Amino acid sequence: MDPNGDDSNDERVTGDMIHNYLQQYAEDHDLLRRIRFNAFVTSAAREEGDNKCWRLQLKDSSDVIRTEKLLVCTGVTSIPYTPEYPGVNTSTISIIHSRDLGSSIPILQNNDSVEHVAVVGAAKSAYDAVYLLLSMGKKVTWIIRRDGAGPLAIMPFKVLGMVNTIAFASTRLMTYLTPSILNIKGPLCWAFQRTFVGRWCVGRFWDVLTGLSYAHAGYSKGDHVQMLRPEIDRQRWAGPITTLLSILPSVFWANSGLGVVTLPDFWPTLHSPNLTVHRDAIDSIKGNLLTLQSGKSLQVDSAVLCTGWGNHFDMFDDMTKAELGLPTSSPEIPPSKNEPVNWKKFDAAAEKAVDQELPFLAKPPHLNYGRIETTSPSQWRLYRRAIPVELAQKGDRSIAILGQIHTVQTPLVSEVQSFWSILYLLGELDLPSVDEMAREVSLWNAWTRKRYLMQGRKFPYSLYEFLPYVDTLFRDLGLNSRRKSNLVAEFLEPYKPEDFNGFIDEYLAKHCRPIHT
Repeated sequence: MDPNGDDSNDERVTGDMIHNYLQQYAEDHDLLRRIRFNAFVTSAAREEGDNKCWRLQLKDSSDVIRTEKLLVCTGVTSIPYTPEYPGVNTSTISIIHSRDLGSSIPILQNNDSVEHVAVVGAAKSAYDAVYLLLSMGKKVTWIIRRDGAGPLAIMPFKVLGMVNTIAFASTRLMTYLTPSILNIKGPLCWAFQRTFVGRWCVGRFWDVLTGLSYAHAGYSKGDHVQMLRPEIDRQRWAGPITTLLSILPSVFWANSGLGVVTLPDFWPTLHSPNLTVHRDAIDSIKGNLLTLQSGKSLQVDSAVLCTGWGNHFDMFDDMTKAELGLPTSSPEIPPSKNEPVNWKKFDAAAEKAVDQELPFLAKPPHLNYGRIETTSPSQWRLYRRAIPVELAQKGDRSIAILGQIHTVQTPLVSEVQSFWSILYLLGELDLPSVDEMAREVSLWNAWTRKRYLMQGRKFPYSLYEFLPYVDTLFRDLGLNSRRKSNLVAEFLEPYKPEDFNGFIDEYLAKHCRPIHT
């Protein structure tokens, strides 16, 4: 990938760079003629009969696609979620979802009648929207509800102006500084996660990162930006002695996700007096008037909704979602009489196992505006975050669900997960017993809920722990995931996608036989 602009030392990656890379990749690998653009799948269902292929129906088309194998790669940021505010139909202002903010820039920037804009939400897209609008000279009112996950934790692009944040998070050292259920063996794991001294050191490490993050943001300056301070207090894992220690909210938990600042004027712009922050929620919209739940009213010229994403598995009905191990909108769906797994048993055992193996996560931290939920309304039941356990138990290798795991190294994880899943679909990978798969799924679910709290309840979150996941998939493939030249580099040098160059050829050479298609 070409560097950002003309500076070969600039490590930042822009949207244009990613688009150009994907375009070039598609051209180089003859993918463009195999892509059906502007096609939205409205239904994906199994056909009855001996040949139970998947039947796909498309929006605004009578075409039907039938396929024996289906890879679902819908991502999580394609379908916007827009709340149905009372009175919104009488609105006289432009209401824009953050997905469409880029295409709406000319409307906002060149329209003198748009002076005051409300931004709703607290995820990274909200921060970006606020920054963009303030940069245009707009007056911005930022509305963040009290009962959500709260403001995002944001790290500087470089710690102390020297160490690339994402690069450090991509070292193997980092896998020992964060409690991961995929990395619980060996003396280092025991020392860092199972001993008082080790957990104390881990806590101090995250406190330092948090302090640097907060200093970079300027939360202590006493203006409106202090309301953007993440809401979680540092976990008191070490017993009564922690009453002698400072209590800091921590970027460790990433309860509302994690962001990285790449623009040098980002925080100075957010400190602008043109920004007002409300911990409130919209009750109704009428004309150009937003009424908040607190009773306050705001007159605005436009609103940007950074309210997240809708159901990107809507092509499946709820019964199919349950069979595929996907979260459903109908929690009361009864279990199948032939359900191969007693999930309650495995979930209960997993809760105890995570608390025992990773004491750091045994008690949830404190949330300023409410209680941390430790259970999940619906569960992901995907072995290795990709394979429906119920179908795998039946020997049905017709479908895999990709791209749902959240990490700091999406390109690398996506490539390895994709290859692993393709081998599974082609029957080239042996699977363990159903009980072993269920145990793995339940352990992951219990761990990610405890580790990443609100985010872990929604997604297979593994922000800092991508290397143990890659290690696991490589073990399944029979390959070595330790790719560095020496022990020091293995421990301290950041892992990048290029470190895994050639792993597919390694697999093919090792197995010495063509893949059956």
